[in-house]
Amino acid sequence: MNKLPKVLRAPDRPSNLHHNAKWLAGEGAGSWFLIEACEENEQEYQVQRFSPEGKLECTGIFATDLYVDLNIEYVISYPSHCQKVTIIQGERSFTMVRIGR
Repeated sequence: MNKLPKVLRAPDRPSNLHHNAKWLAGEGAGSWFLIEACEENEQEYQVQRFSPEGKLECTGIFATDLYVDLNIEYVISYPSHCQKVTIIQGERSFTMVRIGR
């Protein structure tokens, strides 16, 4: 019998995190992601990744070839880390790549 990996469920949202932060569960771990649109360019986004406890792990400017409307429900998917973030919105998948600090 194979053991399935333990996937960490979303913890209670730490009080320091914005209400728009999204949880990405992982095997034995997970992260909160906060994505905000940059005013200067509609295809650039400020992305912050936080630990389950709400500690900032990385932040940067990310870009995608397509416009992502952050007002429409979306989920964070894999792969997502400090250099790349994957978003699924409806039937569409977007990859954001880090371009700056």
